[in-house]
Amino acid sequence: MKWTAFFALLFGAAGVFGGDIVIVCFGDSLTACGGRNGRYSDWLAKALPECRFVNRGKGGDTLGGGLGRLETAVLSLKPDIVVLELGPNDYWRRKRSLAELKRDYESIVSRCRAAGADLLIVSCFGNDKVPEGEEIDFTRPGIPLAHYAAGLAQIERELVKKYRCAYVPDLQCDITPKGRKDLWSDKNHPNAEGNRIVADTILPELRRLLTARTGRKKDAI
Repeated sequence: MKWTAFFALLFGAAGVFGGDIVIVCFGDSLTACGGRNGRYSDWLAKALPECRFVNRGKGGDTLGGGLGRLETAVLSLKPDIVVLELGPNDYWRRKRSLAELKRDYESIVSRCRAAGADLLIVSCFGNDKVPEGEEIDFTRPGIPLAHYAAGLAQIERELVKKYRCAYVPDLQCDITPKGRKDLWSDKNHPNAEGNRIVADTILPELRRLLTARTGRKKDAI
């Protein structure tokens, strides 16, 4: 067994990551839902007790709304990592073009990166693709839902590559189909147990991001 793994088992997360890592989970109702101690951020905090988690989920929020509250809700906390989950409400409403959504999405990501934070984008759309033989119109609102999903997935992949973000393309992959009473509080929102599984889906990528960030800090000393 490697020494890093040994100390991680012996001392928990503190042995690897230290106690000064601030992680902000920033999103809409999928970040806010789950009830007391049942949000995915709460489960992540239990898995990584030496990191400080702050939940900035807001029901009904959009990419434009997230951009508007980014400074006060996120950047003012000087986070080390931002777990970013936005886009589902833009998808359901279809009131804005994908080009407009991309501008807001990139503004959020670029401002977080400029502030020194690493990004983990968690999504519901990352595995969606445009139907064969069809093209996505990025300039027009109200396009078909399948095109919105595929367009958001394309935007995310481009941002992940450009800004070197970590990525979980489908945070709900292990709790589908929707509607199971043991995992969902309603047709769109996981309950506490569902969010425990969502957190398990996010956790490996978050651990990799933490390890990489900690390694960079050690190299800088």
